Order: sequence, then C-alpha cells, then structure tokens
Amino acid sequence: MINLLKKFNFKIFLFLIIILFSFYRSPYIFFEGRFFAEEAKHFAYAWKNGFLSGLFYIEDLAGYFNLIANILSSTATITQIEYAPFVTVYGSFLIILILPYLVFFRDSNLFDNNNKKIIGGIILFCSPPFVPEIWLNAINLQVYLGLISIVILFMQNLTKNQKLFNHLIIFISGFSGIYTCSLLPLFTINYFFKKNFYNFLNFLIILISTIFQLYLIIYFKLKNTLSESVFSNNIDFSSLSLFLYNNIFKAIFGREFIHFIWENSKIFFNHSYIILSILILLFLIVLFYSKNIIKLALKDRTFLYLVYIFFTITFVILIGSLDNYFGGRYAVITGSTLILIIIHLQSIVRKKIFKIFTYLLIIFPLFAGIYEFKPPKQNTKYYYNKLLDCVDCPVWKDELNKWKYDNNYIIKIWPYPIKTMYLN
Repeated sequence: MINLLKKFNFKIFLFLIIILFSFYRSPYIFFEGRFFAEEAKHFAYAWKNGFLSGLFYIEDLAGYFNLIANILSSTATITQIEYAPFVTVYGSFLIILILPYLVFFRDSNLFDNNNKKIIGGIILFCSPPFVPEIWLNAINLQVYLGLISIVILFMQNLTKNQKLFNHLIIFISGFSGIYTCSLLPLFTINYFFKKNFYNFLNFLIILISTIFQLYLIIYFKLKNTLSESVFSNNIDFSSLSLFLYNNIFKAIFGREFIHFIWENSKIFFNHSYIILSILILLFLIVLFYSKNIIKLALKDRTFLYLVYIFFTITFVILIGSLDNYFGGRYAVITGSTLILIIIHLQSIVRKKIFKIFTYLLIIFPLFAGIYEFKPPKQNTKYYYNKLLDCVDCPVWKDELNKWKYDNNYIIKIWPYPIKTMYLN
C-alpha cells in the first residue's frame, strides 16, 4: 500500500479528473455530436470540393487562414456523414486536452514547481475566461492553440520528440489564426538569448505564418470582403467598461459574482458611478503594486513576457473584434494571461501583504471557474446554456434525415436559430 502511494502521481490523477469533468460539462455534445457556427462553412466546402481543397479553404469574412478548422472539417468528410460532427467534436477535445497536459507534464520557466503546475493546469482549463463559446468546436481552437503556444514559449529541458511535437503545434497554431503570430517578437527574443536549432525553427515557422496571415488580412481588406466591423472599432467609455468587465474583472471573479454585485449595487448607485469606482480601485491596486513590480520586472523575463502578451493580445482584440465586442472568445487569452501574471507575481514578491493579496486573486478564478464550468440548466437567461446543453437545439440526426429526404433542405446547426448548413 505504501509503495502504491509512493508511485501515485497526483498530476495524472488530476488529468483524468479533467477528462471526466469535460464529459460532465456537456454530455449531449459528446454523445450526440454537433456542428457549430462557421464549422458549417468549412465542412460544406470540403464536402462539395473534396478533402484536399477543404484543407486550403479561407473564409472571406474572417480574412485569415484557419488550418485546424480545415483539417478537422475535411477529415469529417471522409467518414460517414452521420458521424461527421463527432470528428470535429472529439478532434477539438484532443486539442483542448493538450493545454493542461503540457502544463502538468513539461518543464517550464512559467510553471516551475508542482503547485504552479496544478494551479496553472486547472486555470487554463476551467477558469472564468474559458467560456462555452470556444468549447468543443474547431473554429475556436485557434484560442486554445494560442494559449498552447504561450505555454511552449516558456518550456525547457525538452527531448527530441518533445521538440518535434512543439514544432508541429507551432506550425498548426500559426496557420490557424493571429494569436500565435502575435508572439513572434517573443520567439525571436528566445532565439537571440539561446541560439539553437529548436528556437530558430520556432521563430522561422511563426515568421512565415505571420507574413502569410498578414498578407491574407490585407488582401481581403483591399478586396472589400473582410467584415466591415473589423478595424472599425471606436473606443469610448462604454467599450472601455465592457473591456474591463470581460478581460479583467470577470476573468478573476467570474460572471456570476460580478452580476450579483452589479444587480444589487445599482439599487443604490448609478452605473456610471460604479464603473468609475471600479476604475479608481483598479488604479489604486496598480499603484499599490507599481513600485515593487517595476523593480521585479527589470529582472524577470517571464513577467515581462506575460505583460507583453496581455497588452499585445489586447491590441489585437481592440482592432479586430467585431462590433466592439470584447467578451466571449476574444477575452479568453487576455483573461487567462492576467491570471498567469498574478500566479507568477505570487512566487516572486517578497512582502507578506503582497503574497496574501495575490493568493486571494488566485483563489477567486479557481473556484469561480469550477462553479461556472457548467451553468445551471434552469438558468436560461444566459446564452451560455445553449452552447452546452440541447435546449430546443437542432438534432443532427433529425436534420440529416430531412436533408436526405430533400437535398435542397437547409440544415440547422448550433447556435440556433441563426446558423445553417447548405450541402447541395
């Protein structure tokens, strides 16, 4: 028994719990399958034009190349159509699991002890930023791949096979969206600090993918097919408050807690006063930390990397999010990075009062994320519920039978009723 306990690896146990917890979050999706939003465009194109053509599909309105969505959607066409959605669902699930796996089982400057690994693995799986919108669908895997790239950025002591795996992930990530491309300066710095083939190849892959993605964005913008809301955001008080809510306060305290405070406080105060008070509080917190953080920042490259990631992805969100929408999938990486900054600060600050404060800021997203991982089924006022549970949803088997009876039938998919798929 004692020998068994010695061999017991808590990280393996926790990783298995994460897998089980995933099925608990959305059993319907795992057992019934679904296509989600623009997955329909990727799948329909591959269905009509063939597997190889599907791998190179580019959605004009998005204006960038999404390789991982193409891979999974095209692969779905070579199986029986009844089971096609399961390819994107379980393929997405495997990519999602890569994130906690790398945190748990790879050496890293960011997660440099077991406590950080355990907390970081949970944070990067079910903290408040990880909204249902990005869950188990191929088109939003670019968010997870961006976070995986961040984790890879800090890795060390890698074996040959681990390096090859990282190169492959970086390649897929860079050609699946702009999040990984935003890390180009950091991978460049890594190479200049340690000039080896591994760092050079990572730098080269991201450089090429960045040039390619920027070319596509410029091309589709000049072609006037890129969504008009992209690059057209006006920053005002309303958009600023929305950004602060989604990327900072909700990221740490969770949606439910913030909404509770908001609904109860507006009885006594005007919303503008609440927002102003929050801004003042945020300023005081930053001021409280600033003197010590500036000293530490000059010595700590990991901290500087995380700060760069937060502000760079923030900039990407500001210029590229649709219709000043700073929440949902757009707030995942910034919110997660903010929590990682707090976790790292907890390990490098020396004063006890700072450590206590950072502990509290770490505990909140841990518990809030676990609590909100599966929203209550009866709570239908939030759109999130409809992204996890089948609440009057289109059932793939039923929709497919209607299409088989009439090939001109337009198939309904999630999120309903706004998204459809035309396969004729």
